[in-house]
Amino acid sequence: MQRFEVPTARAATTHVHRVLPWGLWGLSIAAELWTGQDVRLGPLLAAVPALAAASHTWRSVLAFGALSLVTLGAFRWYEPAGRPSALVVVLAIAAGTAAGALSAAGRAREQRRLDELRATVGKVQQAVLRPLPESVAGYQVAGFYRAAGAENKVGGDFYEALNTPHGLRLVIGDVCGKGLPAVDATVTLLGAFREAAFLEADLGRVAHRMDQALVRRQESTGDSRFASVLLIQADADGMLTLVNCGHVPPLHIDHDARVRELRLRPGRLLGLPAGGPQLPATATHELPPGACLLATTDGITEARDGRRAFFDVAAAVAHHRHTSAGHRMQTLLDELHRHTGGRLDDDAAAIAIATPAAADAPHAPDAPHHELGDAAPT
Repeated sequence: MQRFEVPTARAATTHVHRVLPWGLWGLSIAAELWTGQDVRLGPLLAAVPALAAASHTWRSVLAFGALSLVTLGAFRWYEPAGRPSALVVVLAIAAGTAAGALSAAGRAREQRRLDELRATVGKVQQAVLRPLPESVAGYQVAGFYRAAGAENKVGGDFYEALNTPHGLRLVIGDVCGKGLPAVDATVTLLGAFREAAFLEADLGRVAHRMDQALVRRQESTGDSRFASVLLIQADADGMLTLVNCGHVPPLHIDHDARVRELRLRPGRLLGLPAGGPQLPATATHELPPGACLLATTDGITEARDGRRAFFDVAAAVAHHRHTSAGHRMQTLLDELHRHTGGRLDDDAAAIAIATPAAADAPHAPDAPHHELGDAAPT
């Protein structure tokens, strides 16, 4: 099974935060030694344990509190004359130490909770999105999913690839919203796809079965969320059949890194009320030797950098002339991380399918470019 390295943003706590309490402690000592008796900065010691709570354990906070008290006692011994009572400073240090220790303990509990949540999200992802083999029915296949947010709240992006009697069938979709209701809707859609992909010869009927499953879920739960879906069927001769239900159009990448966005007939989202637009008709598209079809969710196409500029998927993959689906996927991940700095505002998923001859395809010329193309309706 394939594995992709998904870069993530590092935690905000750094070595600098850990040395700040030591810096404030040293500043307090310097202020006491270098200023006159009319300037007393010893009370700064009360802030040392409070500052330590931001990045140290509660035991370390208590140690910083004890260090501050010892330092205050040394000040009294070194220059007792003219000093006000140290009782107020002692009480301030004690209060700062107690508050800091409680804060550090709470932060540690929150971090454990986040770690458990991330582990749970990973297990849910593994249960819902089964790993894709590198090769299915003679095609190279790759896919990835990454949840957004600091807590990695699991969302509704999904994908699947199945070798059926009707050919290789793939799906990528995006359920609106996050949390357990979105996961439940995802499970409903994936279950419907995994069954209908084997039973229905017409790919449009597979979309219809998924739509009906989501509608039944809405009726039973009262949750009216909908989903965008792109269905792909790959025959042995490299001919693709596609059904686009309101999803982001896929990209066709030639062996020479030329990129085309497929214009598919727009269709309605799954789960919309009856009486609206019908589900779209199927379209066909040829995937020649060495080519790759890349489909993503809007968490990728709408990803922004620090200047709020959108991520250009076509430009990202056009500048790299890899040939396998796995290489295309890793390139996409690397470029997405470079653009966003590892921070996503929405869940992101992608799936790629490449023809068997992709590994032997020639390299591209020096000037890749982007085009727009149409898929033929059937």
